[in-house]
Amino acid sequence: MKFGLLIILSLFLVSAKSSPPYGFQIVDTSAYDTISIEEADSLLNAQLSQIVSKVYNRLSDDKYPYQLGAFKFKYNAEALFRIVRRHIDSNAILIKEDGYYKVRVTRLPDTHELAPGRPEELSVPVVTEPQDSLSAGADIVREAARDSDIAESPLEAESPVHDILFIKGDSPWLKKITYLGKSIALVNSLIITIFASIVTMVVLLTVILLNRRRMEREERLKQYLMEKYQSLIIDYLFGNASPEEFRSIASDMYRRQVLIDQMIDVSINLKGDDSKKLLGLYKHLGLDKDSIKRAYDYRWHKKIKGFRELAFMNIKDANAAIYKAINSKNEILRMEAQIALVRLSEENPFEFLSHLTRPFSLWEQITLHELIVQHEIPVPGFKTWLTSPNPTVVMFALRMIREFKQKDAEDEVREVLLHQSPQVRQLAVQVAGDLNMRSTLETMKKMYKNQEHPVCLEIVRSMGKMPDLSMMGFLKLVLDKEDDVQLQIEATKAIENNGEEGVKALVKLMKSEYKNYNIIVRHVLDRRIY
Repeated sequence: MKFGLLIILSLFLVSAKSSPPYGFQIVDTSAYDTISIEEADSLLNAQLSQIVSKVYNRLSDDKYPYQLGAFKFKYNAEALFRIVRRHIDSNAILIKEDGYYKVRVTRLPDTHELAPGRPEELSVPVVTEPQDSLSAGADIVREAARDSDIAESPLEAESPVHDILFIKGDSPWLKKITYLGKSIALVNSLIITIFASIVTMVVLLTVILLNRRRMEREERLKQYLMEKYQSLIIDYLFGNASPEEFRSIASDMYRRQVLIDQMIDVSINLKGDDSKKLLGLYKHLGLDKDSIKRAYDYRWHKKIKGFRELAFMNIKDANAAIYKAINSKNEILRMEAQIALVRLSEENPFEFLSHLTRPFSLWEQITLHELIVQHEIPVPGFKTWLTSPNPTVVMFALRMIREFKQKDAEDEVREVLLHQSPQVRQLAVQVAGDLNMRSTLETMKKMYKNQEHPVCLEIVRSMGKMPDLSMMGFLKLVLDKEDDVQLQIEATKAIENNGEEGVKALVKLMKSEYKNYNIIVRHVLDRRIY
């Protein structure tokens, strides 16, 4: 502990030689006197016990007569304050005075208390030049820390730092060191972050390159196998190969899947005996079991693959799983299940519509229509589903009735005009007009009053598609009573479509003093527009 005593002696020497604005010195106040330069020089060879006794007796009038340092930054003063409290004076205080943080003590320990068993005479280094309180305090505290086996510096944070991965908590990289109010812990953390980012980038790049190389290798192998298996399948269909030649292929899972894909591609253009022969080979090799297993898989993309394979190979053993998927939350899975059921159901391909509770999207309807056209699937009577509780199914049935000109569904369509859904009513009115279902005119006339604007507009348009003189009075009433210009224009067009009688009625209205009539009728009768 002898360096602790050297600290105290150095303070007196610095105070005696010069008076810096802050540092390790005794403050010049009226409460107590300072040590003169001559007395400080004579202390070099004096015993520590005599120094303590002499100085303490002279300055004992003040409760805290000794000031060990004054610092501009508080954390430096706190660092010295902790060491002083621990090793010199437990009654030390830290005060703020004249813009500086000052550390003061009540007493100086005697020689035996600080260093028992050591010689009483100590050599004291002479400080010839004044030092800044920060650097002076730091040097003195480091001296005391080394002598008392203190691991921390007064400029370092006292709180323990935990280990980070392979970096120990006592590593200098993790020290929270401050310099002129700035912490270099942020710099250290940025360096570690950059280093970790570089390592991560290198690892990811390596993984990506290896994965890309593997995919390219698999793609080359797949292309080679596709050409080989396709030629082998064609040879089998023409009787130049036997089923046993496929055994070695079917024993490997990867090659087995490539073989299934090639058989499906070939089956698209096959019909009759060739199709049955290929199906026999498919079952002989046990490939149908793989497809059924995928159809019952819990993963949706595996299910879709199984559905497609079963649909193309016309295998109905997994229809229960396919029916279950038509009401799935997954729209893609739902669509694939519908397509598979259309291909697999020979007697009633659209039976699934009776079990569909989920919304039947417009994209699904378009896909199903394309499937009917491309594969020449027998078209059922879609009026069966006009009573479905699912509004989207009813709308699909109406579109198919119009698409395939199923005019025998006129009575059912007339009933749908009173459907609770406004979208269904609007589409039903449109279909009735497109198919010239005149029996629906009276129903449209009666329901007009209580309908939304889009439905009313569609009713007037449909009446224009089915000209009927009995509707002239109704159309004139629409033209006279409605404030909506679009409705008035459509009513005028519908009147004109009634031929000569309609034109005469419009000319008579054009002579009316009501200005809007003139504008609308002139617009409709102008042949340059239409």
